[in-house]
Amino acid sequence: MALLDDAALAARDASGPTETRRGKRTNWFAAFWRWHFYGSIIVIPVLLVLTISGMTYMFRAQIDDWTHPGVLTVSAPAGGERLSLAEQEEAVRAAFPDRSILSVTDNLEERATVFVTDLHGESRNVYIDPFRAEVTGDLAPDQLVSDWAERIHGTLLIGDTGDRIVELGASWAIVLTITGFIIFFLGRRPRAGARAKGLRGARLRGTHAVVGLPVGLGILLLVVSGLPWTGVWGEKAQNLAADNGTSFWGADPGAESTLGDLIESADGKSGPAGWAVANGPTAESDPGALAPSGEPSTGDEDSGHAGHGSGGADPSPEWSGPTVSIDDAIAAAAQVGAPGPYFVTYPGDERGVFSVFGWQWSNNGNPAASDVTQELTVHVDQYSGNVVGEYGYDDYSALAKTVSQGIALHEGRRFGAVNTVMTTVFCLAVIFMCISGPVMWWRRRGTASGLAAPRARLPIFGNWLLLIAVAALGVFLPLFGISLIAILLLDQLVIRRVPAMSRYFASA
Repeated sequence: MALLDDAALAARDASGPTETRRGKRTNWFAAFWRWHFYGSIIVIPVLLVLTISGMTYMFRAQIDDWTHPGVLTVSAPAGGERLSLAEQEEAVRAAFPDRSILSVTDNLEERATVFVTDLHGESRNVYIDPFRAEVTGDLAPDQLVSDWAERIHGTLLIGDTGDRIVELGASWAIVLTITGFIIFFLGRRPRAGARAKGLRGARLRGTHAVVGLPVGLGILLLVVSGLPWTGVWGEKAQNLAADNGTSFWGADPGAESTLGDLIESADGKSGPAGWAVANGPTAESDPGALAPSGEPSTGDEDSGHAGHGSGGADPSPEWSGPTVSIDDAIAAAAQVGAPGPYFVTYPGDERGVFSVFGWQWSNNGNPAASDVTQELTVHVDQYSGNVVGEYGYDDYSALAKTVSQGIALHEGRRFGAVNTVMTTVFCLAVIFMCISGPVMWWRRRGTASGLAAPRARLPIFGNWLLLIAVAALGVFLPLFGISLIAILLLDQLVIRRVPAMSRYFASA
């Protein structure tokens, strides 16, 4: 992102010019600088939005609590302990008897328990004081700042079009980073000379270059770990993996699992479901089974228990709900080693199960958030309370394990508080890069007309190594490849043939 001033042109003699087949000298510094300049036009707006939304999502617990005081966090009475989920569930049913419960997310300490309910086909998050079994709030997902941040981060709020824009920006961010590395080393002498002469903007330019080196490494890490989520690269890569009998997301390369749909309909969010877990195997309850006691263990057997559970079908008229309680379900999951606190989805029909998730996605203090190797999903029969299915990290494919680890690192959770602090510093550094780049360009532009872009030509077709590298990157990143072809055609067929446009874009 180093948009340097005119003094940097002195690098043409210090950056090792080479001879092309036509005998013309190539100023590699200016050439890569030009690519870096135009890449920044594409990347900076996207990267700035992704950084701010990503940092907002990383601190979602604090921000959501601040925007809804007294709802997500409560005050614990002296010596008080959290009540059972069954007792808290009764408070939800008493307050909203016309709603079915889809899921519950338990929490730790003074954070409220979250019951996701169905209201005429729309989900509503009901927050319960876990010490007093009282409703503290009733919110739609889009009333949470974190929900907006997650959707902006993924699609810019414009669906597939936004997803493609994000992927395009991420693809060009790789080019921006690589060219930034190159001009960092090629521009050492001119930067040092500018500082020695006390030229205006020399200190900012030097700071931009020094900060950009580690930030570039971080951008590469985040882009690579985020690519599996994208609509074009991610889908193509997943299809390729599935064709070879594996998967990016879990042990379901054929994409036949219905668990992802279940989670998305019941987790009270607008974002996608947990990746590896979402493609895991589902299970079914046996309607002929009875609870261990031989009779229902919950006090309320009406169809209010129904939610969007495993199976995905509407409850049958004869079904009166599960005969084991939510407490029985989590006790069964805990017995087989699933880490808590849990996110639990309720059965949706007579074949549905309680699906108890000990995973990294609920922001509820589960240890799997930082150590994804502990992830374990347990399916519990709604009639007998027996475990009828398990699916955990050990069952993931090698690719799914890698992606899961990358997600935790991407979101600043993998190494706990240290990861959060480092990611915050990184985000602030990216914001500095996104702001300092245009500032340096504006200073360098002065009274010049047009974009005042670096004037140079990168001889792709005169250098086989460069041609192969660019072609390989274009194949690996389809949106980058397509956009590059479009840009080159526009440059050769239009910009360079129209004098006014050629002057505006500073075409060499």
